[in-house]
Amino acid sequence: MNLKLFKEKYEHEVVKVMRDEKIPGISVLITKDGEPIYQRAFGLREKGDVKPASLETLYGVSSITKSVTCMAILQLHEAGKLDINDPISKYIPVDLGLKDNPIKISHLMSHASGVPSLMTFYFSQMNQLLVKAKAPEFPLGNWDDFYFHVNDAKSTLRSPPNTKYYYWNGGFALLGQIIEKVSGESFEVYIEENILKPLEMNRSTFSLEDVKKDKDSSRGFNLAIKDKQIERTSTDLLSGPFIAGSGGLISSVQEITNYLQCNLNGGEFNGEKVLAENLVKEMWKPHNRNFPQNYIHYCPGVKPAYGYGWRIFENFFGYKLIYHGGMSGVSGGYIGFIPELNLTYAQLQNVHVTPVYLMLTAFALLLGKDPEEEMPYYKRKKHYRNLCGRYEAYKKTITCEIEQRGSVLFLINEDWSQKFVTPLIPMNNDPEVMDFYIITDYGSLRIPFTKHDDGNISFDWERHLMHKKTIELEED
Repeated sequence: MNLKLFKEKYEHEVVKVMRDEKIPGISVLITKDGEPIYQRAFGLREKGDVKPASLETLYGVSSITKSVTCMAILQLHEAGKLDINDPISKYIPVDLGLKDNPIKISHLMSHASGVPSLMTFYFSQMNQLLVKAKAPEFPLGNWDDFYFHVNDAKSTLRSPPNTKYYYWNGGFALLGQIIEKVSGESFEVYIEENILKPLEMNRSTFSLEDVKKDKDSSRGFNLAIKDKQIERTSTDLLSGPFIAGSGGLISSVQEITNYLQCNLNGGEFNGEKVLAENLVKEMWKPHNRNFPQNYIHYCPGVKPAYGYGWRIFENFFGYKLIYHGGMSGVSGGYIGFIPELNLTYAQLQNVHVTPVYLMLTAFALLLGKDPEEEMPYYKRKKHYRNLCGRYEAYKKTITCEIEQRGSVLFLINEDWSQKFVTPLIPMNNDPEVMDFYIITDYGSLRIPFTKHDDGNISFDWERHLMHKKTIELEED
């Protein structure tokens, strides 16, 4: 494990992402065998009144909360107060699903309920004025509103449990309600007393008021695009009862690492046992394999699945990687661990999202891999950058641009009466693919690129031969 090389390459990637995405602050802590091997805070937890980020800075962790909620459910299962194979209607007034194939608690824990997103998480974001969206707004001021919205979704259900992977934040809000009904305590109090305190996560909280009083807490920063430029505005962190179980925890990389160590230690931290080892490991099992994404551009051969509140990568460069991300609209992060190596990673930031490849790059480097050679993502990124630019036909009779938007290349032409913009669809999964196609009114049209012996690039566009005229800049 070459930590010097890790530091050089990893920090280069982090700073590039912060520059390009205008991220004020990121905190990172990595441990091996329970000891820190890398720790650094980048940038600021607050702008204007300039305050640097630290390892102790509190951030909204968003969906990283989900495995904590599942741990609480399994504590109650272990105590005999519920069974994760019980139908959820036994505990809460939810009338969804089939009588002979009901939605069970375990289905909510693994996003296997068959219920698609009902957007309740986003309603909370909009109600708190954290994000501006064109989506319609529905009343969400009390649990009657929430249950009405959920139960009114009967007509949209098309799949029985265990047949789909629908990432449903609302299902974790319902798990929070089940915890309240069974324990007789509020969700937040139960988590604090039974998980946070035993794990010495004493500053971690669900309370926005507590965060505002803390001397090392971060503001959130939302996102707006103006004239193709990113703008960030300081705002409160996301909070509230309808997102508590799915994404309401606020913590630091220092304290969330205690939670990761508890997982690696089989449910124990500094002599405090919070959950039986077999139940901790049950959370890491692939309970839902119906994944729509294959992630092969991050690791060839990887097998994605979802456990109980955890995402699972089987065969991540030969290891099992357990992880989860969080995206609240104004803060988030990634945490993960490789049990076989006793290796943990915690990254939190004060914007909605950072690319998952930061965490995966960190793990790859720590496994002794060269990400630029062994993660197809980097090859595709460099290759697409080479293809982008201005192209011209003979004597500029036609000009066009190849431009990357997100992960997709677009062909853009404005020579005719109206602007022509269409995605270039790769014909295979090769990260250095040269053959693409577009969809036209007449069907699909192949767009093959060629790199010539002199280094020049051209592509065929129906009857036109387009030559690249701009030279790409090397990424810094």
